[in-house]
Amino acid sequence: MKASRKQTARETRTAPLSFAQQRLWFLDQYEPGSILYNLSAAIHLKGALNVTALERSLSEIVRRHEVLRTTFFIVDDRPVQVINEARDFQLTAIELRESCLQEKEETAARFAAEEARTPFNLAEGPLLRVKLLRLAEDDHVLLITMHHIISDGWSIK
Repeated sequence: MKASRKQTARETRTAPLSFAQQRLWFLDQYEPGSILYNLSAAIHLKGALNVTALERSLSEIVRRHEVLRTTFFIVDDRPVQVINEARDFQLTAIELRESCLQEKEETAARFAAEEARTPFNLAEGPLLRVKLLRLAEDDHVLLITMHHIISDGWSIK
């Protein structure tokens, strides 16, 4: 039931869990694979989109916010946060431009639902997933999903 492993050189440091994180970690151990604490958003982007700039922006956000590159393990019989090194963010892009309008909307809704229903592994990470659905040259949907253990309502507002 408990996830543990040895740290590697790529992991920079550990930190104790906050009380809220302890609760969420315990619930994840109690019911592994639960999607109850997935936070999802779909953002419709209209107009020209520089995907390279978006990817660089996401990389910078992840670099600046350690919690977005944190995973959770058992060390010395206690859960800890492991803050991993920053790496370039890899944005997953899915082409839907060739489909008809109704098919694009249905496919985008299906992808959004699938993302929301895909569980996270707190020990493996990443605990943030971002996908870009390309509906047209100037029409995109950005799907963002993260585990509640790394984000809360205050952070999203």
